[in-house]
Amino acid sequence: MATRGLAAILTAALLCSAVACSSGSGSDSEHAVPQQVKPVIVTNFYPVQWLAMALTGGDAEVVSLTPEGTEPHDLAVDANGQKALGRADVVLYLGADFQPDVQRAIAQLGPDVTTLDLLTAPGVELLTAGNIGKEALAGNKDPHVWLSPAEMIAMADAAAAAIISGAPQLRGRVDAALPQVQQSLRGLDSDYKHGLTRCATPVLVTSHAAFGYLAHEYGLEQVPIAGVSPEDEPDPQTLRSIAEVARQRHVTTVFFEDALPKNLSQTVADEIGAQVSLLSALEFDPRGSLGPDQDYLTVMRANLDRLEKGLQCAGP
Repeated sequence: MATRGLAAILTAALLCSAVACSSGSGSDSEHAVPQQVKPVIVTNFYPVQWLAMALTGGDAEVVSLTPEGTEPHDLAVDANGQKALGRADVVLYLGADFQPDVQRAIAQLGPDVTTLDLLTAPGVELLTAGNIGKEALAGNKDPHVWLSPAEMIAMADAAAAAIISGAPQLRGRVDAALPQVQQSLRGLDSDYKHGLTRCATPVLVTSHAAFGYLAHEYGLEQVPIAGVSPEDEPDPQTLRSIAEVARQRHVTTVFFEDALPKNLSQTVADEIGAQVSLLSALEFDPRGSLGPDQDYLTVMRANLDRLEKGLQCAGP
């Protein structure tokens, strides 16, 4: 009798455990999976994604709307992007028609989602782009703000505030991370200021007019071979004109963007007897092409190293 009673008790306990029994009224089955759902932060492309990841660590799910290998300026939000936006707590992006389809999708989101156009952040100063084709922002402004560490510092501050507003549970993480992100970007800015001094030539001849903010910030003069749009093909007269400017300014290196064919830069370089070198416009996640240890900071430092060598800078 005692044996049968003990067996019945043990059997009931096992069954109760298997179906997540609870005492009292209601069900506590949700407590059987203690895993906390992470806030979702949606970003429009890699530099903004890097900012969000640096500010939240592993405490948030950070999603980029731009798939790997997709040209950001031509992005159309696909089904995966729509699904990500539907789960978002916070959306960080570049506005001013940088990605019109992204802006249209964001405009459809409800008031419970915190959205921020980082181009409107205090301290972000947009430069006039000139006649640069379809990549120009509204008002003919240059979109490539992320290639200036000084602009990234301003965007980091605004992104942190937006994340805390939309996902208050991340306040502790963001408050701790923001000073570290600022310090890293200020260190990068300082290295550029010191590294790009006493250069043999301040003329930055590039195959893609993506480096206007970098040139403006650090006393260089950008001379693009093509317009800001990568697929623009300059005519022979334009190539000859750029080659002549480069020759007169004693340019010894012509830079091409890592994601583009280097034939245009090579044409000018051959014309003036110069070499070619690589610069990254950081429009794509570098972990896919350069390795898992690469990020915004490491690629920007690699850019600085190539600029110092190509412009023959003596430093401080």
